[in-house]
Amino acid sequence: MLALVACGGSSGGSNAPVKQGTSSSSASALCQTKGSGNVTVGAFNFSESQLLATIYAAALQQCGYTTSVKQLGARDVVYPALTAGQIDVVPEYAATLTTYINGKKNGPNAQSPAAGDIDTTMQALRKLLPTSLVALDPAPATDKDAFAVTETFAKQHNLTSLSDLATYSKQHPVSVGGPPECPQRPYCLQGLKSTYGIQVSKFVPLDAGGPLTIAAIKDGKVDVGEVFTSDPTVTAQGLVVLDDDKNLQLSDNIVPIVNTKVAGAALKSALNAVDQKLTEDALVQMNKAVQVQHAKPEQVAQQFLQQSGLLG
Repeated sequence: MLALVACGGSSGGSNAPVKQGTSSSSASALCQTKGSGNVTVGAFNFSESQLLATIYAAALQQCGYTTSVKQLGARDVVYPALTAGQIDVVPEYAATLTTYINGKKNGPNAQSPAAGDIDTTMQALRKLLPTSLVALDPAPATDKDAFAVTETFAKQHNLTSLSDLATYSKQHPVSVGGPPECPQRPYCLQGLKSTYGIQVSKFVPLDAGGPLTIAAIKDGKVDVGEVFTSDPTVTAQGLVVLDDDKNLQLSDNIVPIVNTKVAGAALKSALNAVDQKLTEDALVQMNKAVQVQHAKPEQVAQQFLQQSGLLG
């Protein structure tokens, strides 16, 4: 786990491009070859996306590119900008992008080819992408739905996975909290029952992995609640995410999507090297540094590259 330390400042965030500049350093362990030219990394309108875009931009800067980060908004804005060449790279989420493109091509009700297994999802994503875009290697880190209990509850009943929870629930049906639509969603209450056979005593409508759900789990109002894997407040509040050992959730691993006009060997090797080091623990720690300790994304990105051994 990275030891990321906040040193003050604000994460900021605006629609204006965030200039990163050029690198004067020599080639590092990050760069198999040196690149050149301008690269604009796009970001969605939330903190984690801006942080990931800043990491990509900092890595490419080290390898000879002139980079900038541009925070655009939702996927309906970001994806068209990428396909049009207005931005060059986006840190995406594999399953969500696969489902998005599939819906655009085959209709909003078309079944998504994304799966819980990242290899299956990446194969589907690469088939769906237009020839103007390429998907590089996915990172181990994900930002997907998960289910959490308190650390005390997990220890008392020897729970580390959803399969463990299913076994426990046969004698002690559990209360579940989540967004109001959870009972109708295949990856929420329906999936807990059908995939794991979890016995549910009651469902409590709360929010989508937000403060209501975190508080309800912590205060014992529900036994288990739906959260997000990369949310730093989950562990900070003494909660434990149960392992999704049957891959109920779709594989929303971080993956760079690149416009082919800039997808040279230097860019590909640099971003693939970054994603190889981008673990779940590292992402949670960096989100904590930015969202909780209010460190600047540029500072956290530089620390990640240094502590991962990517900078010489």
